[in-house]
Amino acid sequence: MWALDAIAKAVHGTVHRVEKRAFSAISTDSRTIGPGEFFIPLKGPIFDGHLFVDAAYTRSKGGSLCDRTRREVFGKAEGTIVLVDDTNQALLDLARFKRERSSATFIAITGSNGKTTTKELLVHLAGNLFPLVFNEKNYNNQVGVAKTTLAMEGEPRFGVFELGTNHKGEIEVLSRMVQPHMSLVTNVNPSHLEGLCDLEGVRLEKLSLFEATLAGGTVFINADDPSLASYVEKGRHKRVTFALEAGADCMLRVTDDRGIEGFDISLIFPGEEVRTQTRLLGRHNLYNVLAAAVLAFSMGVPGSTLAQGIGSFEPYKGRFNPIKAGKGYVVVDDAYNANPASMQWAVSTLAALPCTGKRIAILGGMRELGKKGNYYHRELGRFLKKSDLSLILLLGEETKGVFDEIGNGRARFFQDKSGLIDFVSDKLGQGDIVLVKGSRAIGMDEIVEALV
Repeated sequence: MWALDAIAKAVHGTVHRVEKRAFSAISTDSRTIGPGEFFIPLKGPIFDGHLFVDAAYTRSKGGSLCDRTRREVFGKAEGTIVLVDDTNQALLDLARFKRERSSATFIAITGSNGKTTTKELLVHLAGNLFPLVFNEKNYNNQVGVAKTTLAMEGEPRFGVFELGTNHKGEIEVLSRMVQPHMSLVTNVNPSHLEGLCDLEGVRLEKLSLFEATLAGGTVFINADDPSLASYVEKGRHKRVTFALEAGADCMLRVTDDRGIEGFDISLIFPGEEVRTQTRLLGRHNLYNVLAAAVLAFSMGVPGSTLAQGIGSFEPYKGRFNPIKAGKGYVVVDDAYNANPASMQWAVSTLAALPCTGKRIAILGGMRELGKKGNYYHRELGRFLKKSDLSLILLLGEETKGVFDEIGNGRARFFQDKSGLIDFVSDKLGQGDIVLVKGSRAIGMDEIVEALV
């Protein structure tokens, strides 16, 4: 339950009208708000929740926040009304208020690539042992993290939060809300350059998570990533390193590469070695497995549970998920998103997979790269030119630079998905492996659905 006085205090608000003094939950959606819930009308470039304050009250018979400047709204609104300077900021303030009253240990994960897989695997490893709360799917922005925090019930042992960013300062804001005891950055690579400018901007944005970790907490550092290995800990935190190559506190060794079936691996922790296998494909996913395992081990998950959990974790939609099609070929669904590093990792993994037929890559453009978009697409083209892939199919205007750089007859350029699908459908056969990858906005998942 939420008391009116607590809400007003948390959001630095002024109570304008009182009808109820206690509320069952916090909601930001007038369409799904339940009886007795308190409404926060969020604002964005193309929406304004203040337009739905009346609709929210009709469903909830509760109350609402409202911007102080919106007299035309709060002047006629029913229910309990609390006035604030900014409803978006009030959502964050309310979430922080809830976080500060929790006795849980909070864990935060960010990085250019792999943060969702790392978080999902960590929840899979620890969720059956400990009561925990986590942000589902990729709800890793300010609204998603705040709503997850506000929805906490009872006394969870752990809170596991993936933090995302596309502009400077967002990780700092999220970190102040989550106040993690343990924090991990998966890697630093070119991503969201429209908002973060360059690789150094990405690095500083990600490292702000370590800076915001509570004193006495632990930071987990990928010792194989040069942008992270050089991070200087200022003595406020315990430092734990993990790696596949460099010497580190925690390491992963591949004992057998089983191709399309994954890897047999050994996890080496201080005082313990855990042998298991993973269905996840690609070297990049081995870092995600190691990162999740290191966090779980630090949470107190036993080695036997780690072994079972890693072995039972299945690849999921859009995240390098191999799907066997009825015609005897395999579609590797990596359609969720793309940036320069993940593109090269995906292509390298495809090139290394055992294959009795053709290796085919279907690639869409990479978005949010700002002024360096053309550079990174041409760099991808030069990388692909050196590969031994049988066929490379490129979709959309961004990939013209990729096509120009390849220039060796193996690449085809398409303006639309239907033409690409018609072309490749005639080329696929028994034993082929086809990778589908591109930025989320391009909708590469439609190609996956057409091919399987």
